[in-house]
Formats: sequence, C-alpha cells, structure tokens
Amino acid sequence: MGWWVRAVGRAAGRFLRGAAGRRPPRGPRCSSSRASSSPPPPPVSELDKADAWLLRKAHETGFLSWFRNGLLATGVGVISYVQSDMGREAAYGFFILGGICVSYGSASYLVSLFLLRRTMMLAFSTALLNSMVVTTVALFWLCAISLYIGRLEVEIIQEDSSDECQDTKKDEGKSDE
Repeated sequence: MGWWVRAVGRAAGRFLRGAAGRRPPRGPRCSSSRASSSPPPPPVSELDKADAWLLRKAHETGFLSWFRNGLLATGVGVISYVQSDMGREAAYGFFILGGICVSYGSASYLVSLFLLRRTMMLAFSTALLNSMVVTTVALFWLCAISLYIGRLEVEIIQEDSSDECQDTKKDEGKSDE
C-alpha cells in the first residue's frame, strides 16, 4: 500500500480518538480528584463562532466550484456530442473532465470536512449529514452520466442494426432476374 493509505489511516484514527494529534490520557477514566482539578474549557466567543462559520462557508464554496466546473464540462460534452461526428469523440473527453472535477471536489470536501470538523464547530451528526448529501449529489451526477452514455451507445447500436435490416428487406424484394 502507498504512503497515502497510511496517512489517511492515521488521520482517521486521530479523528476517531477525538483529538487531532493528542493521545487520550492513560489510567483510570473516571478520577474524581483529576476531574475537579482540571480547568473547564474556555468559553466560545462570538469571534470564534464567526470564524467557524466563515470556514464552513469557504469549505462549501470550494466544493460547489468544483461541482459547477464538473457540470459545465459535462454540459459541453453533451453539446459537442450532438453537434457533429468529430464532437462525439471530444464529448467523452469532456465527460471524463467533468468526472475528475466532481470526484476531486467531492473527495476533497469529505476529507477536509472530517479533518476540520472541530475547527468548524460541527457536531459529528452534522458532518455525517453533510457527507451523505455530498456523496448523494456525486452519485446522482454519476448515474445521470452513466444513463446518458448508455443511451448514446444504444442509439449507435440501434442505428447500425436498423441499417442492416433495411438492406436485407431491400434485397428480399428484388428478384434474381
């Protein structure tokens, strides 16, 4: 496995432990003397809340720009397919470009969402809901492209088979004289 698999595994382990980079303390979990001696966490100021909100909006804007570019590339692919025979070859390139934009935008959003969840002051359930929405949108795009490309392939095959049927009907109607 590559280095990136180990890095993602470490990041997921840190996320599941609840602290980015800090190990949970060893020893008894419920210590009454320790609980009373530790200072309470500092209160969250309005400035911290505003910073978290701005980070969330910037994060969502990044995903939306990648997704928009993917949709634009896909739309150009559809238009180029309809235009001409040369455009049909270019259309598949645009479909691939759209797929790269949508998949990279979705993947980077999901990774950043779980790495920056605490900084953005998101509850785990909210982060999970956001990740499900992004995954659903990317899967809808994939289904739409798959259905469109499948329809294109069916049209190409049907056009070829219908020409052969017409040729055989013409041959059957002629006499050998």
